[in-house]
Amino acid sequence: MILKQAVYHFFYNLRVFFNLTFKPLLGLIAVGVAISLLLLLSAQTQLAGALIFTGCIVTALWITLVRYYYAAILNWSDTRKKENSVIDFPNKHIN
Repeated sequence: MILKQAVYHFFYNLRVFFNLTFKPLLGLIAVGVAISLLLLLSAQTQLAGALIFTGCIVTALWITLVRYYYAAILNWSDTRKKENSVIDFPNKHIN
């Protein structure tokens, strides 16, 4: 339950960040893939190239999944119920 609330607050508060930075992040990932391919061509830097390439691919998959399943993630992690969303205050009569 606490994990779901943390996921909900994380994604809800960063929704503008995910919407605004999706394309620039894909651009940076493309640059990272290009650099990793250059590193893979050299025998001395193949491990570094493979690590950078793997990191870029995993990051690209993650931000793409977050973008396309954002609403589903929020719906899944929302722990509020319709009846619990509204706070009922007891009626106090003012004399």
